[in-house]
Amino acid sequence: MREKDRQSRDAIARTVFANLAYAVALGLEPPTVGVSLRAAKQKHTRYDRKGFGNMPSVVELLASYGDSVLSLHRSSRKGTSSSITISENWASTLRKTKIGLHHFSQEPGRETIYLGKVERDFAGREESRELIDYADTDETHRYRAEMKAINAFLASSDISLEDHEGKPCPTSFPFLRRHFNVQPDDPEGTERFDLGGRLFGGWWQTLAKDQRHRIRIKGEPVADLDFDAMFVRLAYLRANLTPPPGDLYAGLPGLPGAPWRAGVKKAVLAMLFRRTPLTRVPRGTSGELPPGTSGPQLRAAILAAHPALAPIFETGIGLSLMFTESQVIVKALLELADQKITALPMHDGLMVARSKADKVARIMSDAAETVAGHRLPISLKSLY
Repeated sequence: MREKDRQSRDAIARTVFANLAYAVALGLEPPTVGVSLRAAKQKHTRYDRKGFGNMPSVVELLASYGDSVLSLHRSSRKGTSSSITISENWASTLRKTKIGLHHFSQEPGRETIYLGKVERDFAGREESRELIDYADTDETHRYRAEMKAINAFLASSDISLEDHEGKPCPTSFPFLRRHFNVQPDDPEGTERFDLGGRLFGGWWQTLAKDQRHRIRIKGEPVADLDFDAMFVRLAYLRANLTPPPGDLYAGLPGLPGAPWRAGVKKAVLAMLFRRTPLTRVPRGTSGELPPGTSGPQLRAAILAAHPALAPIFETGIGLSLMFTESQVIVKALLELADQKITALPMHDGLMVARSKADKVARIMSDAAETVAGHRLPISLKSLY
């Protein structure tokens, strides 16, 4: 083998076993990690680690030793990775060494700015994503520098998860990335960074709501701060109007009171993202709307409650509003990092230590005023 190929092979093998060891340290049973078996002949992109073009062949080689080393489980579903599981003998040996999460660190250079074309049904909450290998610009360099600062601060922060007995649980590295979008009907080759932009990748984002009380920041339970009806208020600002006060998802004609708020919210968001009139109620609203409510009735009630937004609804503006939302969140996170205050983003809100809630709410509102030109209201969604 050429020396370059040998070094690449060894780096891939070390990475495979390092990730499997990390799975052991995490306490995963069985210790399993995802792995791409994409054909090496395909062009690798900025989302792939440089020099890892032979990943499939090295994984196949390791798997050829049989279950005494690792087991390979091939995925036949597009968009779903294959997986490898370390053998019980290896896992048992690693456990005896008392290997812990503090023995691991993250390799620098991982991409944090993603661009993709998304086919999305917002009413049905379904989507498929195709990543785009874009060319860097001053804009993408700036966004990447912002993410580097945010991730560096999170990596140095005291963030933990407790089990039901109050003992610390292992978690993955706090590492966030931004996902931008092009529209499905944008011409081939379009590269833009003014749509989407939300932050993904935090382990806390996948926790069920009834488990978030286990999160600790510097040993403190967290408070969940949320912008009130942010998308609707951003839509008013986009129409050069001052957002009205109050709960913008409640009190619609024929849908009074809080019981129907969740269903109305889903319908409003669907109308902001879609480009055709709402003809049926969104999926997932069973029990959240009065029995027998039709799509046209729901649409009419929303338009009656927000007539000024009639030119905004059903124009596909949602991803643009999401970009503004993401800019507000990033602005707030950067300011909080400067002030050494840890915050965990939840798309349109932040989870922070309870003792910091009031101060963080002010910083979030300041960020909204800077980015969107208006101090958007913030509520304490939950105390965990």
